Amino acid sequence: MLKGFTRNYPVLEMMTAEQEQSIHGGAMFTMAKTGMQIEHEGALTMMADAGCDVDFEAQRVRIPAWLIEECLRKVPSQFRLKARDPQRDLMIGGDSVHFMQGMGMRYVNVDTWETRPATGAEHRDAMIVADYLPNIHLAQAWEIYTDRRNVPPVMGMLENLASGMRYSSKTQVAGNIKDTEIYAIEMAKAVGTDLFPEIEHACPLTIQQGGAEAAFRYAEAGIPFVPALSVSSGATGPATLAGAVVLKIAETMAWVVMTQLHTPGAPMAIHHGISATDMRTGNKILGTPSRGVGTAMMNQMLRLYGIPIWSNAGFASTSKKIDFQAGYEKSLGTLLSALAGGHVQMYHGGSSTELLYSPELAVMEDDVAGWIGGVLEGPIFNEETLAIDLINEVGPIPGHYMATAHTRKWWNKEDYFPQVADFEAYASWADTGKKDMLDNAKDKVAEILETHKPLPLSDSEDQALEDILAEARRHYRSTGMINDDQWDAYIKELNAVA
Repeated sequence: MLKGFTRNYPVLEMMTAEQEQSIHGGAMFTMAKTGMQIEHEGALTMMADAGCDVDFEAQRVRIPAWLIEECLRKVPSQFRLKARDPQRDLMIGGDSVHFMQGMGMRYVNVDTWETRPATGAEHRDAMIVADYLPNIHLAQAWEIYTDRRNVPPVMGMLENLASGMRYSSKTQVAGNIKDTEIYAIEMAKAVGTDLFPEIEHACPLTIQQGGAEAAFRYAEAGIPFVPALSVSSGATGPATLAGAVVLKIAETMAWVVMTQLHTPGAPMAIHHGISATDMRTGNKILGTPSRGVGTAMMNQMLRLYGIPIWSNAGFASTSKKIDFQAGYEKSLGTLLSALAGGHVQMYHGGSSTELLYSPELAVMEDDVAGWIGGVLEGPIFNEETLAIDLINEVGPIPGHYMATAHTRKWWNKEDYFPQVADFEAYASWADTGKKDMLDNAKDKVAEILETHKPLPLSDSEDQALEDILAEARRHYRSTGMINDDQWDAYIKELNAVA
């Protein structure tokens, strides 16, 4: 099992118990008074039968407090995610912290900063890098390079998922685009792995047909699912943090009731993020302090309910480059979320408000993830680490610790040494080309691609994936979701990758 990191400190809390209750009470009141729009006939009927006040014509469900409390108690506080390689299984929940890739639509040239759709080979390479990096625990393939050259949008998730399964043995993330979850579930079964699927959500206060149906399908398959409840303050939610959290917790309650009525005890997590909206331009801003604080507030509430947490406080930067801004926007939010109880941190590789993905950035951020993990796990306390006898043995100057057995044993056990950070002294740095961290990351990516060989699929597993993809391609072609021009370009692209 991939342990990830263990938080060995009390969780950072942003709110008092009274403030927690004000959020909880506001969300309960919202669900009873305004309720949730749920655009799924079966869900409406099920919730009406369970005691909800349902307006079928308006597709509005008002949920009583007693039912919310009952369903919250059914959500498992921890669950296991099975990877293709059993040694890479994950246990989500408790005081564990795991990292996963962020999001980014397009390939970016890190020398010119020009962007374009990614090729299948570039997606493959990004997944090989993710499979190698020690602090990527979920090597999710779906949401990197979602703009794939000549791949029709309806097939993007499935083609990326197949690439992820082929080039990484870590657990994968999936989604739900036009019923593609049907094929994603078949693919997971074919290679013997779980998924950690992100389910679409429409903010404010709406669950769409496709999201509800996908959650039901994943639950029936025994696959933990993750409603994605992000909000842009002032646009899709209140401009205040407290108000945004009330809205997100109310939506969480609706998802919990709907899914736990359908499949009691179904494992689930909540994916959340609160971003600011620049009212001067209408742009989303990802690097403000409110993003980190709002994330910590949501974490605190979800821990109160015992619901596992997927935070996107560092999933992408507003910066268009790999620069100081990208570093602080992503890393500070991720650190705050980890300290505040988040279980899964969406972090590595994404930038420019989800528009770009970079394996070089993922390599650099793996260093940061290791640094954050070192902070979470903290010092080791025992008789040997206190070193009292050693301190008295060495004594004052000219005594020193360089040659002691204790130093040889412990010098690298309580620290994290990054892979690509610049640790050279100035003179040697100047003599060896003045490389910075990005230069080192480029070299590291090239080294990984040359030397790392992911655990391959068996021939039968690989053929099963291809058969499922072929079935999906025929289906979406026959229903008109892939037109003639798209189809011809798509087939040429597939042949080129093969």
